[in-house]
Amino acid sequence: MSNLAQRLREIVGDAFVSFEPEELYLYSMDQGTMPPAAPDAVVMPKTTEEVAKIAQLANELKVPLVPMGGGLVLSGLTRALKGGIIVDMKRMDRIVEVNPASRYTVVEAGVTQGKLKAYLAKHHPELKHSMPDAPPAATIAGNICIHGSGHLSVLAGFHSDMLTGMEVVLPTGEIIRTGSCSVSPQWFAKAPLPDLSGLFLGWSGTTGIITRLGIRLFPNYRFNDVLVYVCEKAELMPKIISMLTSTQVAEDMTPWMVPKPEWAKGFFHINVAFGAHSKKELIFKRNLLQESVRQITDTKAAGFLPIPPVQKERFMKIPSPDLARFADARKGGGFEYVGAIMAIERFAEAYNAGIEIAEKH
Repeated sequence: MSNLAQRLREIVGDAFVSFEPEELYLYSMDQGTMPPAAPDAVVMPKTTEEVAKIAQLANELKVPLVPMGGGLVLSGLTRALKGGIIVDMKRMDRIVEVNPASRYTVVEAGVTQGKLKAYLAKHHPELKHSMPDAPPAATIAGNICIHGSGHLSVLAGFHSDMLTGMEVVLPTGEIIRTGSCSVSPQWFAKAPLPDLSGLFLGWSGTTGIITRLGIRLFPNYRFNDVLVYVCEKAELMPKIISMLTSTQVAEDMTPWMVPKPEWAKGFFHINVAFGAHSKKELIFKRNLLQESVRQITDTKAAGFLPIPPVQKERFMKIPSPDLARFADARKGGGFEYVGAIMAIERFAEAYNAGIEIAEKH
């Protein structure tokens, strides 16, 4: 272990390596309920080259590596189950490039959702990226690695679908790139070569450590609005969602249901967010969305909920300030949240399963 400690310090410096028990304890868990699993060491690299040297050292000494971004995944994916080294990527936090014309950005693996949002607001207010309903300290790379979704996913898919390229350090310490950046200086698309990004997405760092990535950016509309559609039957939700998405107007749609407050109990809600460059365009899009579900609205089985302006402003905040409050609706402490990747026709089945789990536990 002394050999490992000395060589890690030679790579990143004394200040960015720790073998201290109290710090290893903090890195042994996340905010979820999985049991702790402490690493033998924690290291914080600053560059891709340092990550490569760490991987080469670990490969030589046969020491496991566990990369970590914000450590907010809630399911224990950054625990060191077999000991070894946790590679904390937070120091790699540079926003390398923003390309307004091709609408993409290149960021290092430690760049957080909050940092990119603030940077775009200051330097490129006409652009935005898709943000999940996660704390601002969550990393962009970490969310993409778990096929996360966000406030533009109805429009553009999972965040991994918005990927335009990656730089990855393999377990051998080799550095590779996928996408257009592998054959040109620009990170505009995963094409034209065979797409190898799937080798590193959803694998929690077991196949390589992502050090840099390109993601799509989107127009940040001047005018924005949200509609809330309400019904009482879970079985109706797939048809409603399909109708609303058929317009290809909504940027985001969030189905939700909570036992409190009383006005929301027993109802299924869908927040439908959309934006436009002008008021005229906004009205046109609103009319399209309302017309898309006219067939159901006319039966009185569902309808649009009138929203006071103050509440509408809260619904449009990104990330949502109400997620934690809704999740702790019973006011008993703890966090109730069910998220799923599934076909929409299984909505009622998933809802009933979620209710059963919540009531049981």
